[in-house]
Amino acid sequence: MFLLVISLCGFASAMSGRILDPVMTAIARDFGTPVSIVALLSTAYALPFAISQPVLGPLGDLFSKTLIVKISVALLAVFSAVAALAPTLDLLFTARILAGAVGAGVVPIGFALIGDRIPFSDRQLAISRFVAATLLGQLLGASFAGVLAQAFGWRGVLWLSAGIIFAIAAATMVLLPSIEPKRQQPARAALALENYRAVLRNRLSYVCFGVVMVEGVCIHGSLPFIGEYLHGLGKGGVREAGIVISGMAIGGLLFAFGVPLFLRFMRRRHMMGLGGVFGGLGLACMALGADWPVEAVFMALTGFGFFLLHNPVQTEVSELAPTARASAYSLHAFTFYIGQAIGPVLYGLGLHTIGLSRSFAVAAICFLFTGLTAFRLLRTL
Repeated sequence: MFLLVISLCGFASAMSGRILDPVMTAIARDFGTPVSIVALLSTAYALPFAISQPVLGPLGDLFSKTLIVKISVALLAVFSAVAALAPTLDLLFTARILAGAVGAGVVPIGFALIGDRIPFSDRQLAISRFVAATLLGQLLGASFAGVLAQAFGWRGVLWLSAGIIFAIAAATMVLLPSIEPKRQQPARAALALENYRAVLRNRLSYVCFGVVMVEGVCIHGSLPFIGEYLHGLGKGGVREAGIVISGMAIGGLLFAFGVPLFLRFMRRRHMMGLGGVFGGLGLACMALGADWPVEAVFMALTGFGFFLLHNPVQTEVSELAPTARASAYSLHAFTFYIGQAIGPVLYGLGLHTIGLSRSFAVAAICFLFTGLTAFRLLRTL
């Protein structure tokens, strides 16, 4: 029951984070604003998500992780409804900023709870199942947003998202057990700083956090521009953009269900290296500008490579500092979402300078290099 409930929370957070990606062009049209500006709604969610981590992680270690998750999901539902009501672009940005700040208390703390409650021998499989739920949130959020926006508009998409998250929040309040490991020390602010120092004393932390930052820039930074990319090529609108973006989640689901097989035949560092190769290849193929069904396949390849690299890093983060897991996952999420906040800015610059096709090609090279670097530096895995 624990894994099911925390997975539903991850589903809600992931759906909220990606729900607007396919409809950026529709929002830009409604508010009469360039897509490169509206795409910063992704940054508006990702940046406060990142900045909240240094606060929420220690709070989870010092007090109650389950309480933070419950409050976060409830507030996420509220701010999703506020976004649906927003009469101006400024208020929409404000609602997304607040949603990002509270959404930060769901997935990273969820990983820490899994680390607390599930033995290490079973942890990577449990994490893969949790990730599968977040991927399903991304998949349904992106695909249904693109399809439903044509009939009900982007506001209707946000209302549906808010309703789903409200239902999950209600279930979480009732069903998520508040079981916390016994603390060895009383809660105090100095302990929070010591937890961060414990994480950063492990030299592998810099590799893990650097890898996920590049992932956020190269892959997630591209998602708000998929609609503009297809529109510029004359090969689709919001519906097609939603389907292409959902390809990434499909690739991730294929990875999640293949984890037991991968773990039988390879070590985690080999998964990282192969992830860099597959993800880089997928991004390079995205640069070809093919028809949208083919682009969806390329995005699935990119998603498969991303999670083949990302999942082993997540598992390693759980052991950077076992007594400060929430802090470790908060730093992990902080760097990952900083990358996601920077990514749309860099892709926006690419749109106006070298074009999106060349931007995908540059991202492909960076992602390949990152995977191979992780394979080389994390030799003990």
